[in-house]
Formats: sequence, C-alpha cells, structure tokens
Amino acid sequence: MILGDLSKWEQEQWAYAPILRKAIDYLCDNDLDNTDIGTYSLLGDDMYAMVQQADTVVPQERKSEHHAQYIDVQSVVTGEEIHVIARHSERNVPVDDQLADKDYALFDTVDNEFELLLKPGMFVIYFPDDLHRPACSRTGGTVTKRVVIKINKDLLHTTD
Repeated sequence: MILGDLSKWEQEQWAYAPILRKAIDYLCDNDLDNTDIGTYSLLGDDMYAMVQQADTVVPQERKSEHHAQYIDVQSVVTGEEIHVIARHSERNVPVDDQLADKDYALFDTVDNEFELLLKPGMFVIYFPDDLHRPACSRTGGTVTKRVVIKINKDLLHTTD
C-alpha cells in the first residue's frame, strides 16, 4: 500500500513506477469534480478509471476485499472516506472467493486491520496483497465522489 497526496505529486512522482505515474497523472490532469460518473479507458482492459458516487457505510457493514490481478489506485474527489486496511495472510479466509473469474475475494474478519482517513486530494494504492474496506465512515450514509483506477499488475514490469 502507498498513501499519497496530489499536492506533493511534483516532488514525489520520481519514486513511482511509470504505470503508477500514469494513473496519478490522470488524477492530476482531469477535472474530476466535473467528470461524469462512469468508466473511462486509459489502456483498454489493462488500465481504466471508474468515477463513482459512493454511499459510505460503517466499516462493520463492508466486507474487506483484495484482488489478484489488478492494483487499485483510489482517490476521494468530494467528501471523506475511511478505508480499513490490512496485509493479506493465511489467517484471513475469504467468505467469497471470485479471484479466478472476477478478480476479487471478500472477507468478513481480517487480522491486524487499521483505519486510514482519505480526504479530497489524497490517494492510496492497493497492491494485490492489500486487503481494504473502502467507502466507510463513522456513521455511514455520507455521499462521496471517488475515483478507482484499476491497473493490471503485469504493467508494473513495463518501462513506459
């Protein structure tokens, strides 16, 4: 997992792989406040952005998830979200394993979770072993606008 802030992007972008820079550049270069809800292709099925409206829930109402093939870059455009995060281990057993068909597994109970508050302009990058419960809040029912960029992990091995 990597936590970042778009206000620091100019100083920090050198530390990121080229494909991650492309994703964060998308967040910086687009007027996401005025972008319609929908899915936008960046590199076909290998990389795309989903601009979403989310109704937050309390963390106990959201299952933790992880992906095997895709990296998530998540950013809040409006509102705030709590993300509950942990590293995947053998002790975490999925209650719904759709990794082979739909690239996600869901978990009810996860060891060693911690909370992260995301405000507008912040982003988090989740790698395949990062479990996450996004779009949460203390009381639930908060509406946020968010962007999730899905990146095929195989693109980390390219240099463009």
